[in-house]
Amino acid sequence: MEKWQIFSRVKLSLALYQTPPWLLSAEVLTQFEPRYARQLRLESRVVAQAQALGLRATENEIRAAVADLDQRLDHAVLQPRQLAEMGLDARGLYQAMTHEVLLDKMLEQVAQQAPQPSGAEVAQWYAAHQDKFTRPEQRECSHILLTVDEEQPGCRPDQAARRIGILHRRLRRDARDFAQLALRHSECPTALDGGNLGWIGRGLLYEALDNVLFSLPMGDISDVVTSPMGLHILYCRDIRPAAPIPAAEAMAAVEARLRAESRRLFQRRWLETLAQDGRFPPAER
Repeated sequence: MEKWQIFSRVKLSLALYQTPPWLLSAEVLTQFEPRYARQLRLESRVVAQAQALGLRATENEIRAAVADLDQRLDHAVLQPRQLAEMGLDARGLYQAMTHEVLLDKMLEQVAQQAPQPSGAEVAQWYAAHQDKFTRPEQRECSHILLTVDEEQPGCRPDQAARRIGILHRRLRRDARDFAQLALRHSECPTALDGGNLGWIGRGLLYEALDNVLFSLPMGDISDVVTSPMGLHILYCRDIRPAAPIPAAEAMAAVEARLRAESRRLFQRRWLETLAQDGRFPPAER
């Protein structure tokens, strides 16, 4: 078995079952093996088409693919040692990634031939989906966090509550001290930036924090709020109301969406034709 075939077997098993093939049950393997055989035939035909067009995988492209694989590899599911035992050591992966690069280049070649959406199609889609192009309300927010830990001196619940109460009373008198106090006392990495969380949309924070933040007037300080992280004080620095996305920006997003859909559909139809009879559909350089 060639290295790319070993890799394709692992790749397909992870895609279908989120587990490597050697952990599949006998029952699942009976379903997996025919799909794997079809996948090998299809990949062989795609790479043969790439080679017929003179496409090549460069040294830089192969090395980049190997590096990218290492970044994407879920080591909790698949250990490099296990790959090496299957022949996918550094040399084996290099050979397998040569195959993967050719697959990607051929599919990109095909996708480039997909029809582009017309201006009328973009405008029609935008007109039918204008409700999707609203920028939700956002709050520019800072916070101070004190963690609670029974085992750490000064961090027991009563101690943390007392410390954050002192900070809260001071901020109620003058919120302009917020960044300075966050820098000195907050136990969140954002302390280095004065507690700045930036612009926050609904649903990004813990529910308790989210509810409080979006009830605050601009420039106001929250009461002490409890989350799984600890005790917080929120500062709503600014409010950006919900508003329609500018038409030009929305139309550009629609065009990109329709273009991506066209590329995917064109690739899928090309692959379906190739899988059915093995003849190469038109694909020019």
